[in-house]
This record gives sequence, C-alpha cells and structure tokens, in this order.
Amino acid sequence: MVGALAAAGLAFAPDTQAAKTITIPLICHRGPSGQVIRLSVTVPPTATEGASFAVRIDGVDTGKISHLGLRYIHDMTTEMLVPDGTSLAEDSLRIVPGTGTANVRKGARVTRQGSVIRLVLPAHVEAGQSYTPPSFEFTLRVTAPAERKIVHRFSRWEVTANAILLGDIRMTCDANPRPYPVARTTIKPAPP
Repeated sequence: MVGALAAAGLAFAPDTQAAKTITIPLICHRGPSGQVIRLSVTVPPTATEGASFAVRIDGVDTGKISHLGLRYIHDMTTEMLVPDGTSLAEDSLRIVPGTGTANVRKGARVTRQGSVIRLVLPAHVEAGQSYTPPSFEFTLRVTAPAERKIVHRFSRWEVTANAILLGDIRMTCDANPRPYPVARTTIKPAPP
C-alpha cells in the first residue's frame, strides 16, 4: 500500500571506512512490489579479538510518502541482526538524543529480542510528508577468532499503512536475500 517508503542510514564508528550507500531490495508480503531500503553504511574495517566497538545507525530522509488512497503510515520497524562472532552489550542500546525528524522522534525506541535489534517508530507520518528515523547506537564485543570476518546484516522492515477504504494494513518486507549483508569487519589477532 505504500510507495517509496523506507530509507535509513547506518554509520559505524570509530576507526571507520568511508560510508557507501547500499540499496537493499525488499520482498513485501502486502503492498506494492519494487520496495527498497537504502542504507549508508560505515563500519570499522578491522577489530581486535576480544575488543569492543561502537555501532551507530543514522537515519536518512525517506522522501515523500505517497500511494493512491494512503492516509498515513505508523509503527515503522527496522531490523538489524547482531552479527555472528559478536555479543551485544545489553545496556548499550540507545536512541541518540536530538536525531531524526520531530514527526517520528516521540516514542522511538530500540530493543533487542534474541539476535534481532529493532528500531521502532510508533509515530504517524501523513501521506505527502517525509521522515528521517532517529539515530541509535550500541556496542558489540568481538567473540570470533582472528582472521574471521564479522558480517553486519539487515533483516526486515515493517510498517502499518492506513488507507482510506481499507483501514490499517500491516506490511512486512524482508531483505532479498534475507539477511542482507551490508558490511564486513575483519578480526585481527590480539597483541601478544
């Protein structure tokens, strides 16, 4: 039910490579085909065995939300996966204050369930408007051995669209393929 709906940006710090924009194709189980999500990804190119590093995911303007009969969207959810070979510092998940547009900032939260990290935006975005998701951060600890590559992966995007004749319709969009690799970090040996 929703036209070009989603865009979010990812930024990983510190000691990072330059960001590159990735367009991830989505398979949506309801709504129009051809949906994508764009991510601007920056990751540390390397990390040391046993070390921790910060991950920051920054929002990118979605552009105008539109589709015939659309009134508004709400309950947008973006899912990333905790990479294999890492563990998440539980108390490190947080929304970065003052980021994102005012129309989605209220009520925004980031949570973890199993290996899934979710940015949840309950706010309503009217048809014809755009939004920028707020940024969020977390810390990963390397548990993989040296020479292994940590793969950062996008999993799913969900939204509820409110249409004039149909009311609320929940649209789930999986990355194609799912999960979709967006960046890699190579593990270096710990110093002797």
